[in-house]
Parts: sequence; structure tokens; C-alpha cells
Amino acid sequence: MFSKIYVAALQAKSKEDLRLKLKNLHLESKGCHIDEKRGFNPLLTPAGELASQGYTQQVEWLRELGASVDHIAYGYALAGNHAKVEEYRDDHRASVDLIAQGYASAGDIYYLKVKEYRAKHAASVHAIAKGYAFSGKHQRVEEYRTQYNASVHEIAEAYAMAGDHESAEIYRTKHHANIERIAKGYALFGNTPKVEEYRQLSQQKTCIDAIAQGYARAGNHLHVERYRTKHNASVDAIAQGYAITGNHLKVEEYRTKYNASVDAIAEGYALANYHNQVEEYRTQHKASPFAIAKGYAHAGNHTKVEEYRSAHKVGVSAIAKYYVLAGNDTKVEEYRRHGANAYAIAQSYAIVGNHEKVEDYIFLPTVETSSIVNFIAKGYAIAGNHEKVQEFRERFKADATAIAQGYALAGNHEKVEEYHTQKNTDAIAQGYIFAGNHEKVEEYHVKHGASVDKIATEYALFGNHEKVEEYRVRHGASIKKIAEVYHSLQNQKKIREYDIHALLSGYLEDRKKIVDSSGKTKEYFYNFFTRFQKSLKQKCDAVDALSKALNGEKIDLTRHVDTLRNGNLGKELRAFIKAGKADELVDEKVRTVRDFLDALQRKNNPQLVQQV
Repeated sequence: MFSKIYVAALQAKSKEDLRLKLKNLHLESKGCHIDEKRGFNPLLTPAGELASQGYTQQVEWLRELGASVDHIAYGYALAGNHAKVEEYRDDHRASVDLIAQGYASAGDIYYLKVKEYRAKHAASVHAIAKGYAFSGKHQRVEEYRTQYNASVHEIAEAYAMAGDHESAEIYRTKHHANIERIAKGYALFGNTPKVEEYRQLSQQKTCIDAIAQGYARAGNHLHVERYRTKHNASVDAIAQGYAITGNHLKVEEYRTKYNASVDAIAEGYALANYHNQVEEYRTQHKASPFAIAKGYAHAGNHTKVEEYRSAHKVGVSAIAKYYVLAGNDTKVEEYRRHGANAYAIAQSYAIVGNHEKVEDYIFLPTVETSSIVNFIAKGYAIAGNHEKVQEFRERFKADATAIAQGYALAGNHEKVEEYHTQKNTDAIAQGYIFAGNHEKVEEYHVKHGASVDKIATEYALFGNHEKVEEYRVRHGASIKKIAEVYHSLQNQKKIREYDIHALLSGYLEDRKKIVDSSGKTKEYFYNFFTRFQKSLKQKCDAVDALSKALNGEKIDLTRHVDTLRNGNLGKELRAFIKAGKADELVDEKVRTVRDFLDALQRKNNPQLVQQV
């Protein structure tokens, strides 16, 4: 489909003519989109290819019809069209990382431009190294790896994308590059035999997810489906891949049909600078500002990162971590001076394999060495750098719990078992929660006795409310502990669902908002048949009595039964009780409001035999 879009643009006489030609291609019905990727270069779109060849008018038409400005700027950089590159950087906020990568992908001819973008615009050293790897400039790659700490994982992925099998393998064996990044690179390139070779070598779930995302970004839908159905690849990773590549139709398919994470999607859109889609997901789908800021940091869009820090309260520690992963050490230090957590930064440097920076952070005067080494060892475990994990065990006695949790996050089950002890069972389950590996979480509960309360509360912290309910209903996780977490998160909706005190106070707050034409709170909900209604005073008295009884006071609730069963208050209480959330409060199973009040009085006054 790449060539058909390309030819349509070349043959078009106007933007409207091009729009009609694209419509006749039936892109959406074929799962395709305007930014289809060229087989040998997954960063080259039809618009980017035309930009590299100097067809500026056709490029503008495609841009106005939705083509990615980042990939256009990449194409202009490949061709050395500096004026157009600057236009797209200034006017359209094209990614400085992709621009620098485009210049590097052209070889040494634009070496000074690459340096300019690194020094003046803080372009990612990882992106630059990937560009040089893609163009086969091994000396430049080594320069960026050794002098600027470019990520070995990014470099290995680029070598795989370029079909340089020897260099990719050298980076895996000599520099401990992640297998999944290499497999992903081959998926982006479309080299299925090599993908399968590295999948078999890895045997990790993270590798499967990375491959599926690579295929999604390359527009290889058949392989995506094969990995989703046969290998249980993460729908979140797939949807994010489609977001990065701008295939909005596929993104929506995965969100609506497979319930893909809106956070993962929004992060993908931010990474690719699809600002309209980012805002749509933030406002309409409530995507996390943290996920969005992460995407923008990776894209090198510092203005947007700062916007999310100030307007959406994204923490400086999170931003600093994102910049570590993006390879922007200048920004990392800037945010560290603003109070970013040094422990989290050091762990991120371990993940990307920047050993020099790791060593710098170990001996910072502001950190506790015994603690930071555990963060670092966990980072190395996440990255799969077993030699560094072992080194930190020997040099600093790094904690087995931190290491096991890191391996759980990475899906390396064999290594998890190697470091598993009875003391770190809960921590390992937590790692699997963060990794989204629910089967392993359940295994650690059933087989190793991981605490259901800790599992449920971790799911609450992670925002997986469905799993919270599963562990409460199926395994008896404490409703009080769940409510405590939701209180700490200030999740008012969930607080009201799990905390009966919040339910009661929330009801009264809502009831007092019911006012008459003069703005005065109505004593009765309706102005007619008041004798058949419960007044606001009756509701307040009943709520007050129940609240005191819940706090252990010996209160006679008999006269409040009808009021507590009445109207919206009764409806909320019945839902709370029917869900089994009241059982823990009275130490027995109850099914109706009357049952609950009766049990509560018996609990507070065991001698009481009369039912309410």
C-alpha cells in the first residue's frame, strides 16, 4: 500500500484530487493509513519518501491530509534539505530526535548537522546512534556508545532493522543488548525468520510483546494477529504500536474490541507527536498525564513535557526517568536539580545500560548507597543484564527481593525462581502485577501464598479495578485496606464504592445540593405527598446514627431502618451490601439493609437479642 499512496500523491493535481485518490484506495477497509511504512525503512512513509526526493507540494498535500510531520522532517533530513527541516521543526514542532536520526541515517555527509542537533536542540544520542547504525557507520556508532553512552539496546534494534545480523549479534553477546529489542527490530524490518530465531532464544513474554508492537508499527497485520492469538501478545503493546505509526483505525479497534489501555495508546500518540489524538485520549478517555509526558519526553518535545509538569502535575522524578530512557542527560540533570529522585534516575540508567552514569549515582552524597544499589540491581534485572546483577550482588550485597522483582517485571521466570525466597513472594507478585502478568500473580498467590490483601491493594494502586474486585470477591481481600489505597489516591468514585463512611457522607453531600427555586436546600425531595417521604432531617439523623454505630457506639438503629432503606440512600446501601462489601464490617454475611443493621447492633452489643 506504500507504493499506491506514493503514486497517488505523485499523480494528484491538487489536494482534493489526492483526497479522492486516497479515498478510492479504501485504506481503512484494508487496515491501512496515510503513513504506511516502506519495507526496508520503517521510518520512511510515502510523505517522507516524497520529501527525500524534493516533491514539496505533494508532501504538503499529504501533511494537510494527516501525514506525520515527524516522518516528513525525517525525509527532508535524509536529503539534506535543511531549509525544509527547519521549517518543519519551527512551524510544525517536528521531532528533533527523528530529524537528527534522519541526518545520521544519511551517513557522514551531514555529520555537522547531527552535532548541531545534539548540542543545540538536545537531540537524543540514542536516536543518533540508531541512525548511524542504520547507515552502517560503525565508527560513529561506537563514538556515540562510548563517548555519549548511547543505548546498546537501541543500537542493536537499529542494526536488526538494517539487516546487519552480525552487528546485532555482537551487541547481544558482547554488550548485553536486549533480545526483545533485536527481535522488535527484525519485526519492524519484516524479517520473519530472524524474528522467530530471537523469539525462541528469548522465551520471554516481553519479547513477544515487543515483536507484536514491531509488526504493528510496520503495518504487518497478519503477523500481529498471529502473535495476539497464538502467543497472547499484549493488546496494549499492539495498540501503542499502531498509535506510534498513526493507524488510528487500528488503535480504535484495539481499544473498543480488546480493551487496550488508553494510557498505552496516549503514550504512543505523544511519542509520535499526534497532539490532537493525545488531547482526545486525555480528555475523553482520561488517559494518564504521566503516560503522555513519558511519550513526549521520548519524542524530545520539551515544551509539551513542561506543559504536563505544570498544568497536569506530572512529577519531576517521573519526567527525569523518562529523559533517561530518551537519552537526554542534560534534561535529566535539569530535573534532578528540581528535586527528581536520584534512586529512580539511577535505576533508569541501569535499564538503558549507561554504566558510567550508574557509577556516578552510586556515590552521590545525597543518597544512601545500600538503598540505591538495590534500585540499580533491579534496573539491571529488568534489562536482562545478568552479569551486572551478579556484580552488584558481589560488590554491594544487592537485595535478592529487588532483583527478583526486576526479573518479574521483565518476565524472566527462570531468574525469578532463582532469586525467589519465602520473604519476597509478595514483592514478586507485585512485579508481575506491574508487568500485567495476571497468571503469574495468581500462581504466586495459590502456590506460594502471596498475600491477597497486598495483591488487591497493588492492583488498586495500578488502577486495575476489575482485578481488585476479583481478589476481594474470590479471595477475601480486605475492603478496609482497599479503601485505604483509594483514599491515598484520592479516587473519590472508588472511595465511595469501598468506604461506607464515604458513601454516607457523599450521599448527604449530594442530597443537600437539591434546592428549591430560591436556592434553599429542600427538606423533602418532592413537594407533594410529603407524608410518604423521608425528610432531610430524618436522613441526616439516620446517617449520623449509622456512622456512630459503625464506629462502635451502642446506638439503637431500630427507628432508622425505614429511612436507611429509603430512596437513593437505600439504593446505595443495598448495592454496597449486595456486593458483599458490608460482610467484613460486621464479621458475617449479610444480604439486606435490615440484615446489616441487625448484625451491626449485635456486634456492638452482644447481649442484645432484639432485632432492629
